[in-house]
Amino acid sequence: MLRAVSEIEPVPPRAIAPRGGGRELVYQDDDEPVVSVTELASRFRRHRVTIAALALILAQLIWKGLFLNHFYFRQDDFHFTELGLQSPFDWKYLSYVGSGHLHPGVLAITWVMGRIALYNWGAASALTLFMIAVASLAAWRLLRTLIGNRPAILIPLSLYLLTPLTFPDDGWWTSAIESLPLQAAIFLSLTAHIHYVRTGKFRHAVAAACWLVAGLVFFEKAVVIPLLLFGVTAGFLVEGRLGVCLGRALRWFWKAWLLYLGIAVAYIALLLQTLASSTVPPSLPGSAHSMLIFIGELLKDTFLPGVLGGPWKWYPSSDPAYAYSAPSNTLSWLAVALVLLIIVGSVLTRVRAWRAWAILGGWVLIADIVPVLIGRLKNPVNAQVFGLETRYVADAVPVLAICVALAFWPVLRGAEQPGGRDGPAGSGRRREFFGAGPWKIVAAALMTVFVVGSIWSVQSYLDSTSSAYARVYLANARASLATVPSGTVIVNENVPQYLMETLFYGKYALESEALGPLASTSAAHKVIWTKHPDGTIAHLMVFAANGTLQPAKIYGRARSLPLAKGRSCRYEHDDKAVIKFWYPSGPGTTALRLAYLAGPAAAGQALTVTFGTQVRSFAVQAGLHSAYLPVTGSVSQIKIQGPALPNVCLSDAQAGIYAAASQSAPASGLSPAG
Repeated sequence: MLRAVSEIEPVPPRAIAPRGGGRELVYQDDDEPVVSVTELASRFRRHRVTIAALALILAQLIWKGLFLNHFYFRQDDFHFTELGLQSPFDWKYLSYVGSGHLHPGVLAITWVMGRIALYNWGAASALTLFMIAVASLAAWRLLRTLIGNRPAILIPLSLYLLTPLTFPDDGWWTSAIESLPLQAAIFLSLTAHIHYVRTGKFRHAVAAACWLVAGLVFFEKAVVIPLLLFGVTAGFLVEGRLGVCLGRALRWFWKAWLLYLGIAVAYIALLLQTLASSTVPPSLPGSAHSMLIFIGELLKDTFLPGVLGGPWKWYPSSDPAYAYSAPSNTLSWLAVALVLLIIVGSVLTRVRAWRAWAILGGWVLIADIVPVLIGRLKNPVNAQVFGLETRYVADAVPVLAICVALAFWPVLRGAEQPGGRDGPAGSGRRREFFGAGPWKIVAAALMTVFVVGSIWSVQSYLDSTSSAYARVYLANARASLATVPSGTVIVNENVPQYLMETLFYGKYALESEALGPLASTSAAHKVIWTKHPDGTIAHLMVFAANGTLQPAKIYGRARSLPLAKGRSCRYEHDDKAVIKFWYPSGPGTTALRLAYLAGPAAAGQALTVTFGTQVRSFAVQAGLHSAYLPVTGSVSQIKIQGPALPNVCLSDAQAGIYAAASQSAPASGLSPAG
């Protein structure tokens, strides 16, 4: 018998002999048994599926974390951040329709991030990874709920976690925070709905409805989720022929369908009302030819190769941070053939498998094809480009994982329905396409092809893209605006195209909009932005191609002729001077610089400059200065006149466009004037 031990006396380590010849249990100081290696191995075997699933999720997070480190903000990221910084947090802002999307959740996040972590890629990436983790855990939970905690769930889970179809979407921040909540909502709403079907407890349907609303807050494609829930219910959660299943699904779970339908109808009404007042209303596609091009490329060159780990090769866009799917024609058709072979094999093996593929096809058609046909397909060129964008089918990947699970493995048996009706589809004794024997070898081979192809495709995407330009540009701009003297005048031009496309974003592509938030907002340290400098400016600055602020110069061949020998100033009469150029100014000319030296008597007086048919004037300041005037067109000389001219020594003049002093050509890539 063990002696009593006081509360403060340490318990001595001890061991007891095993009873009945069992394994020895060694006790520590806290009197708790240390599990033996054999017991650890046994526990590992019992939880091997869980451990493997969590290891896959962790590996994916590490992989995508390294992937995100390669990228930076671009395009919509800047646009929505600018919009958020300029707007109060109200419904007018949250209902802003950008590119045809109603996504208040995205705008809410950018509103907050713009104020607490402006252009902070580390914080943005952390949020993206958090969303990826939530969606991944939701996928794992759904697969366990749907087909059980069997090793087979690792196949559809791997398809979701590792497919290259989602990587470009994750690398574009606003696309990621738009799509990832939708992906999580797909898994979570279906999980809750399955619990409702199996238990009959309406609170699970309410939970599914809440996840539906959460998805709609971030992406309008979530409006298709109720159709997915109905398809899975009628196709796999009730027994009988298809017609019988459809009827039973409608009758047995009508309360849930009314709830989901009410939410969807209310959202569609809100969406239509918002789109009607937007500047980009929906429109019909330009032609049937454009539609066929888009659908063909989206399926043959993007989605189906992605199912097998493709596209293996990418075509860089004009923005170096993004690339389009570009598999070879041979690999595209091989992918199509192999996917069709897998589908046929599943249908021949399991009677209901075709229902899963019908659900997947319906999602791709309704959620991924129709919205693009309605909103963005006026131009045949757009049809060709959009068909190669993997982000248009990133939301189909969760549905792909679900349908693969439904096609190849039986769903778990739920509780019997009340009133003696047949319950949800049982597991039964059914043949599984990848269940045993040689099919395991087929599954292993296909997964090997998928994993190797995914690694290759993602690495190829990294090799084809770069965000270094944007990262360096923003870092330099931030540093320059933090140290520039107060009152500095900056030529307000468009940011480089790899940051924001001027065609799409208009005034939001101006440096004052994109970079202005980086400048100090204190009254003692303000910069002055001007798109068309006008007048005498002491230190006119312009952003160089690398984002640094540098003294502005005029780039163009329209330079003044040298002074005549023996003369120090340019004037021929008391109140008029003519300055001739070596070459006429080019048609793209936007600015004229005129250098002068003025005495105290001329200070405050005006000089008038005639540039072709345009007349500009500026106030003279005493000392050595440069006057900048907005002009356009082609001229070979300019005229300067005014009563102050006898007290002003005109130096040189040049017409052209603005460029940084260190640049031999303007960042916009325009050809020299003249």
